[in-house]
Amino acid sequence: MNSNTTHTHIFVCFAFLIQGLLILDFLARNWQPDLERKYGWIIYALGLVGIVLGIIYLKGGAPWYMSAAPLVFAAWAAFGFAIDILFKIEWRSPILWPVFIPYVLLFMASQFAFWIPMWYVGTWYWVAYTITYTINTILNIYSHK
Repeated sequence: MNSNTTHTHIFVCFAFLIQGLLILDFLARNWQPDLERKYGWIIYALGLVGIVLGIIYLKGGAPWYMSAAPLVFAAWAAFGFAIDILFKIEWRSPILWPVFIPYVLLFMASQFAFWIPMWYVGTWYWVAYTITYTINTILNIYSHK
């Protein structure tokens, strides 16, 4: 297996790991809030993996989007960790716009940074990512009722 194939496999696995954990996080937030409060930090911790992957992809000559997606995810994770865990800023209700806007923009950018390239990696990956993204989005919206 050459490095481009390895980079692609890791990219796809990381993207779906994020989606799976987001789905579990939003499920927990909706129906087991104590579980989400206890383990929700894990999704932010994956930002460290994103930094490592982004650097490996940059140095390994992978396509630019393979570096961009995990690095944008890492930026969102670092921001989320800082506001939710480190500083414990209450920003969701009521909405604190100076936090809400960058948080949501970084989150959406990180999701789309993985989703759009899936089309070029493989149509079925794109379809599967679309489904998992749709599920996590519905659960996320539902959690803010």
